[in-house]
Amino acid sequence: MTITTVDALTTSADGTLIAFDVTGPARGLAPAVVVIDGVLAHRVPVTLAVAAELGDRVTTLRYDRRGRGGSGDTPPYSVDREIDDIAALLQVTGPAALLGISTGAFLALRAAADLGSAVTGVLCYEPGYDVASGEPPADPRMIAGVEACVEAGDPGSAVELFLDVVGMPCRLVPRMRASASWADLESMAPTIAYDGRVLAAVALGRRALMCRWDMITQPVLVAHGTASAAAVAAAADSLVAVLPAARRVTVPGHGADVPPEAMAEAVAGLLGVVSP
Repeated sequence: MTITTVDALTTSADGTLIAFDVTGPARGLAPAVVVIDGVLAHRVPVTLAVAAELGDRVTTLRYDRRGRGGSGDTPPYSVDREIDDIAALLQVTGPAALLGISTGAFLALRAAADLGSAVTGVLCYEPGYDVASGEPPADPRMIAGVEACVEAGDPGSAVELFLDVVGMPCRLVPRMRASASWADLESMAPTIAYDGRVLAAVALGRRALMCRWDMITQPVLVAHGTASAAAVAAAADSLVAVLPAARRVTVPGHGADVPPEAMAEAVAGLLGVVSP
């Protein structure tokens, strides 16, 4: 069977157009998964490779989060609007699992709590925040600092600030600025603060996720790479400890270097899909 990827658009509740692609069988012919990217990413090549590995076993939908790639944006930002985006995508796939990468894992968990049976399961890959640490869920620079740079018309400084937040050595920044991908990073700079707000909503606000772990009754698989930092493994362990139906798995590699076939098999395992 030939596996094709089809590009399309859907409309979120506030009228924002959300761009996505679908790989695999049409709706209803296979279990489905929606990929939710982390900060400064949209439809990265590794997730397309994962979709190809899943083939006709799974319908895989990848999308550009609002403000990125082909998707629009409607101010003011709120995490609820991103949940509305996911709800619109689930109208395309029908009930589906969510693959949340990095900060996208917490958006996926929020969607699982908010959208109930429309979300069949969650795979959190390298969630990156230890929910048992007692530390603030987001560095204030990731919100206020980034927004100040963007408002000043300096998206490059917003990206540099984020790279500092995540510990990128200063000596590597000039090399990144000279790379072909830098313009894409600058175009996504305003959305860095969106991810900051997703993280902040884990512990803060009227509907803080930490007060609603028991609402996430779907199966959850929490994964990290064998070469990931110890802090990433600790973050994964902390999520498994608080979620009612979670288990841990370690996959080869680290971050975006995880082999697509390993990630595909983790998704297939969550969905209960047998290997070809």
